[in-house]
Amino acid sequence: MICAEYRTAVSARLDGERTDVVAGGAGLDEHEERCADCRDWLAVARRLRALTAGAQGPSPEWSAGLVDRLLGRLAADEGDQARTA
Repeated sequence: MICAEYRTAVSARLDGERTDVVAGGAGLDEHEERCADCRDWLAVARRLRALTAGAQGPSPEWSAGLVDRLLGRLAADEGDQARTA
């Protein structure tokens, strides 16, 4: 197994997806034992997952404001394109 396959499969495992479909679950543990770079990558991935798991998402007000700003920007861009065409 190459590192890219391992990291894809372990990412799926961390997300609760089936790893046997991706690359074979048993091969993941073997690769991790042999590859220091992937062990380090896994430690960082686990830490990142732990940090983001408890993070609150944006408030509904912030989300609505963002959508409004994006829609306004799209409308302005369409107006600019119409004027230059």
